[in-house]
Amino acid sequence: MIVTERSKFRKYASLNPYFSKVCDFLENTDLNTLKEGRNEIDGDNVFAMCFNYVADNEPGIKFEAHKDYLDIHLVVKNTEKIAVTSLPYATQVDPYSEKDDVLFYKSDLYQTITLTESNMVVAFADDFHQPKVRINDNPVKKVVIKVRNY
Repeated sequence: MIVTERSKFRKYASLNPYFSKVCDFLENTDLNTLKEGRNEIDGDNVFAMCFNYVADNEPGIKFEAHKDYLDIHLVVKNTEKIAVTSLPYATQVDPYSEKDDVLFYKSDLYQTITLTESNMVVAFADDFHQPKVRINDNPVKKVVIKVRNY
């Protein structure tokens, strides 16, 4: 897992062959103007999902993990928390969905990270994460960049 300021992400570009596309996207895109739903970056290799919602999760309930893609979480407006845990502390609750590329876990042992309008979290395949953890009742605009694992 990587927790960093968006302005510092380029130093991680060598970790994945598609991260340079993510850097270019972040440096050249006004995230405030993204439409809700899927936004193309590099076909099925890299794309951004834009969401608008009120964060409503309590931490520890349902963590997700992925095999085919890693997630980059960025809050565009407002703030939220993301809870994180790892396999030794988690129990799988649903089988892997190949269609949705997701496994779900529960865990009583976790940490939370506050996502602001300037930072980001990169969740790799073994980084169990639970987004949308409530901080306040205000609407959140969020972008999750899906990057193909190689």
